[in-house]
Amino acid sequence: MINLLAGLGIMSIPYCFKIGGVIPSVVFLILLGFTAKYTASIIGKCIKKDDSINSLAVMGLKLFGKTGCTIISTFFIFDLFFSMMANLILVKDTLHLVFPQISPYVCLIIAFICCTSLTWIKKLVTLSWVSLIGLLSMFALFVILIFNGLATPNAPGSLWEIQKLPLWPESTLGFFTILGIFEMGFSGHSVLPSIFLSLKRRKNFKTVLNVSFLWIIVFYLMFGFVGAFMYGSQTLPQIVQNLHSTLNSKTQFLGTLISWIIIIVPITKFALIMDPIAVATTVFLKSKQSVVNTESRAFFVSLRTILSFFVLLASILIPKFHSVLGIIGAALTSVTGLMFPILSYLKMYPNANRPLHYLLFAFCLIVSIMGTIGAFASLKN
Repeated sequence: MINLLAGLGIMSIPYCFKIGGVIPSVVFLILLGFTAKYTASIIGKCIKKDDSINSLAVMGLKLFGKTGCTIISTFFIFDLFFSMMANLILVKDTLHLVFPQISPYVCLIIAFICCTSLTWIKKLVTLSWVSLIGLLSMFALFVILIFNGLATPNAPGSLWEIQKLPLWPESTLGFFTILGIFEMGFSGHSVLPSIFLSLKRRKNFKTVLNVSFLWIIVFYLMFGFVGAFMYGSQTLPQIVQNLHSTLNSKTQFLGTLISWIIIIVPITKFALIMDPIAVATTVFLKSKQSVVNTESRAFFVSLRTILSFFVLLASILIPKFHSVLGIIGAALTSVTGLMFPILSYLKMYPNANRPLHYLLFAFCLIVSIMGTIGAFASLKN
């Protein structure tokens, strides 16, 4: 569960503390974290009432008909598509850090070739094991960040000379921007039905959620404070960018090692995320064009290459990592992970506290709108 939550969003948490101010960042990180935990718990309650629900798409079909299923499935597809963009951009940016003499566009092409080539593999079991390193890499990044801060005597990048942070947002749009990134940090609700159904003791689901979300909220707060205190007003959208600028002889090897881990993990995740989109596209084409041989190797490779190419084009149009995270969180995750579970719960439990859930839904909707505005506005900065 923790591996599901501790994703790419953590890279930009310190940057959120800089542009969003300490007080709003702490308040909304905790508030959105517990909101996400609550919506995760009511997904479990819905499945407990009807255990034939094995995915949120099935939940949409059962509760809201074909239209509901189509809408929620569309949001999931876009969520996965933008997640591939985020992984591709992260590989490109980190490659450019390791090899600064290579232009960002060449790094993007290299990243595209590496990511696309792995999508041609049919058996993804090996890649799924490699992607588990992602959780360890986040912890390793945090440890190296602290070690580098202690090994650096002077600012920036030092924990001995802590930088000043603004208590309040630099601008309204800056505050809007952090909302989508924070929501991205608590994504993963689409996998919760599988986790719930796989538990031998389903009554422990609530405990799993409480421990996982509390742990990840504390980790995000620690990561945000350490990174922001080390670099202050110079904090960049990806904390690894700051880390590279202040590596010394004691931390150079560890910094390079974590950079390569950050490169490898998104490449493997790109292929894993691609698979459900490719499968859905295959099913759609099969229903529309029966003459197409969807079982052939040529079709398998061609389809995934074309989809990867669309991701490449989108990454050129939206090249900023934190902007992509904001779009995922505010425009997509807020719908699939926050608002949809609330509507589903009210549909399945007519006697639920409706005023409270309407208020919670309104809060999620407002945060979604503000976060989406901030994400697209950040593209201009």
